Amino acid sequence: MPTETLTREIFGNIGTVPKTIFYALAIITGLIAIKTAWPRIRRWRSGQAGESRHSAGQTVRAILARVLSQSTLDKTRPAASRAHRCLFGGFAVLTLGTVLIAVEHVAALLAGREADQPVFHKGLYYAIYEPVMDLAGLAVLFGAGWFLVRRRRGDASIGHRNSDWMVLFALLFLGGSGFLVEGLRIIEADSPGRWVSFVGAAVAGALESAGVTREAAVIVHQLTWWLHAVVALGLLAAVPSTRLWHAIAGGVLLSRHPERPLGTMTAVTIEDVEATGVFGISQMEHLAVRQLVSLDACVSCGRCQDECPAHAAGKPLSPRQVVQDLAGQLRGTGSDGTPALAGGVVSEDTLWSCTTCSACVEVCPLGVDPLELITGMRRHLIGAGAVRGPAAAALQKLGRSGNPWGLPPEQRMDWTEGLEVPTVDDQPDFEVLYWVGCAAAYDRQSRRTARAMVRLLQVAGVRFAVLGERERCTGESARRMGEEFVFAELAAHNVKELGRHDVTSIVTHCPHCLNSLKHDYPDAGGHYEVIHHSEFLSTLVDEGRLQVDRSSAEKVTFHDPCYLARVNGIVDAPRDVLAAAGAELDELPRHGCRTACCGGGGGRMWLDDGPEDRVGRDRVNEITAAGAETVVVSCPFCRTMIGDGLATEGHSANVVDLAEVLFESLEETG
Repeated sequence: MPTETLTREIFGNIGTVPKTIFYALAIITGLIAIKTAWPRIRRWRSGQAGESRHSAGQTVRAILARVLSQSTLDKTRPAASRAHRCLFGGFAVLTLGTVLIAVEHVAALLAGREADQPVFHKGLYYAIYEPVMDLAGLAVLFGAGWFLVRRRRGDASIGHRNSDWMVLFALLFLGGSGFLVEGLRIIEADSPGRWVSFVGAAVAGALESAGVTREAAVIVHQLTWWLHAVVALGLLAAVPSTRLWHAIAGGVLLSRHPERPLGTMTAVTIEDVEATGVFGISQMEHLAVRQLVSLDACVSCGRCQDECPAHAAGKPLSPRQVVQDLAGQLRGTGSDGTPALAGGVVSEDTLWSCTTCSACVEVCPLGVDPLELITGMRRHLIGAGAVRGPAAAALQKLGRSGNPWGLPPEQRMDWTEGLEVPTVDDQPDFEVLYWVGCAAAYDRQSRRTARAMVRLLQVAGVRFAVLGERERCTGESARRMGEEFVFAELAAHNVKELGRHDVTSIVTHCPHCLNSLKHDYPDAGGHYEVIHHSEFLSTLVDEGRLQVDRSSAEKVTFHDPCYLARVNGIVDAPRDVLAAAGAELDELPRHGCRTACCGGGGGRMWLDDGPEDRVGRDRVNEITAAGAETVVVSCPFCRTMIGDGLATEGHSANVVDLAEVLFESLEETG
């Protein structure tokens, strides 16, 4: 049969009155959906103004790259990601196909054509349209069926609502009834081009084999068509009241707001606080528009909860539940009145459980940022004076002494005993500043990292210097604990000192210092090229400035710090250094950007948890199971947390820094 003659009647077997009723119902349904959605959109608009949104061109590119492609689903749960792509893609194509049918019908009416004289729904277009619609329907059936089966298994990490069942059953019904309607239409119309709709033709063949005649098909088709139409319109009306709303909110979040690099925080100034009287997040009106949209975008899939190290350790923190509790307040389904969010809707224990590892942010396919909400509420607790115990003591020491140990600045250079370490005053023509950090200055274990690093720089002939007693803590822990003003004081001091010596390039072995100098200090006026020591050492080896002996291979395992791998994407450089040192790497189950948290970030380094209460126990168990005699780290926090954890477990593994491993390989050539 030539494709030029292929077509079918729009609204075939449906009379004029039913068509009129359908269009009236469609208009009413649209109005109901708009009426239900508008209060939610109005609540978004009530939020605080945040960073600028995408331009029109950026929005279009974001829709293509992030929304329509579903590219943000690829990080975890591959089976669920495929099912979601099928469901989303199939539903989107079917919706577009329905719109095209409506356009065809209206165009035909305006052109004064008969129902069997289509405007464009014919020929090659029709030959492509029908099988594409069939494939989309199959995709919806597969996706909805997969999610229905998974929901029946009762996965505890996934949020459940009764309406979720209704949505899935409705989607399954629409897919199945759509094919049934098509099969009955083929029988009723006795269509010669039935093969174009391969699923519809198969259904028609099965019905005919079951004895369905053309006369019966006429009646059953009309009844099934109406059932299909009513369910479709009902689902449309229910979108703002069901999980389907996440498609709208998520689309807005992914396409209209710029991506925020992991490890960044929104700055708060004293001037802002004095002008608004608001510090942190304690009420819904303190949230930015983007944050309010994100509460509606969260579909409670539980990916963030699965990745959360605090939740794995039994802490009262589920990033999913934090977002859902706040979303309940947004929807007006929470507690009566307007309770404080920090310490009320979300408990203080929950907020202080977070290690700020960014796993929840990185894994969310919709761009929801639980960490930003948690640190915002921490700021309120700090402002309200609701911090006690070790956390309060650490912050006091930071403000008083410039380091969380509370030790005097005069002791900052004690780690250099027996070494010749130039300061910025001794060597003003340095090419790179070595940022030592508080841990290497005051912690005896971490001092070994700094000493190895200095020796490597000297062997390589690098002209470097340190700030010495003028260096203060970057304030990274203070900022992530919510103490913005202690951070601001420390940052102002450091920026002033760095500026006095025209520092432009900084090398540091601490990923927390790296992240703060790189992402926090621009808010304080400090703009530098900040390099982690793994990258710097790898470059020195590549340039031949460090000669290493690869003959003595040692089997080691390497722990990727969250703030190095996940937050700043530095994964290859540490492994390149280990390979250069001749180490044989035995990877842990979770490594690279999908690393596991040691439990020391977000200020938790300073909280005195007992051995059974520490975040990161699961990481220690992984290392123990690996059986490695040497555990290599590249972060002083990780060194302390993993070392203490292994000691608690009675494991004798040696925990060393990357710089020590490389330096040992140099000594062997000696």
